[in-house]
Amino acid sequence: MFWGKYLKRRAGLFLTIAIGFTLFLLTFSLWQLPMIPLLNASLLFLLIFSVYTIIDYQKFYKYQQQLTNLKIDNVQLTAKLSAQLQRDKDFMDIMRVWTHQMKVPLASMDLVAQTQLPELQKQTFALENYLTILLEYLRVQNTATDFRFDVVNVRELVNTVIKKYAPQFIHKELQVTIVGEATIKTDPKWLAVAIEQIINNAVKYTETGGVTIQVTDQQLMIVDSGIGILASDLPRLFSHGFTGYNGRLDKKSSGLGLYLTKLVLNKLSFDISITSEIGIGTKVIIHFKIFNGPAVIG
Repeated sequence: MFWGKYLKRRAGLFLTIAIGFTLFLLTFSLWQLPMIPLLNASLLFLLIFSVYTIIDYQKFYKYQQQLTNLKIDNVQLTAKLSAQLQRDKDFMDIMRVWTHQMKVPLASMDLVAQTQLPELQKQTFALENYLTILLEYLRVQNTATDFRFDVVNVRELVNTVIKKYAPQFIHKELQVTIVGEATIKTDPKWLAVAIEQIINNAVKYTETGGVTIQVTDQQLMIVDSGIGILASDLPRLFSHGFTGYNGRLDKKSSGLGLYLTKLVLNKLSFDISITSEIGIGTKVIIHFKIFNGPAVIG
């Protein structure tokens, strides 16, 4: 493995030995000395040289292995440090955005607490959702987080999330339709976190019509009749802090919900895809995969 490096490193030594051995042979030839001593001396020299080369190469090989291992350790340590720095940066960004988002519902609550109960409930719910996003983000980023996989009825899990958002559906007079049923092996708590962020967006950006949810063994599809998403925004929807045109327009988006959703689904070994059309609505699909063991946490 390291013969090329070894020969290159010892080239000067081997050249010196080769020149010395050549001079030795020339001396015997010029002086016409007996050949038997020459052969014996040559064999002894080759034996000593071979033993020396083997021992020297073994030392060189061990040194190169240690050097390679150090380089690998250094790369891994650098990668871990970079990942930690990125997580710290993301956390600080989330804290900054979250703090800003808290000011809006808190200010609204203060103004309407006495006269507008529905609006107060709406702002309180928004405040709770922002807090949930922050807490769940911190939990999913924690390498000690346990993912407990079990057989889960997806329809029942969806119903649980829908019940939480029932006041918002009723307030906006939106219909909810759930079709199909399936059981999969996953972590119900974390899958519910991902589904909730999708439902939250569907309710937030839908004013008329409703939300249709289809459950199969292969996927969970959530379709709304909302305002839709610009095609130019679709590739960046899962980016950290990205709000898109809709979020900037109504200032209701933190840019954290879908980022958290993607993070959680990656931990569960699921995929997610989104298609949308302005004025028609948005379709979000969580693609299930066969579970073969615990997800890698980190």
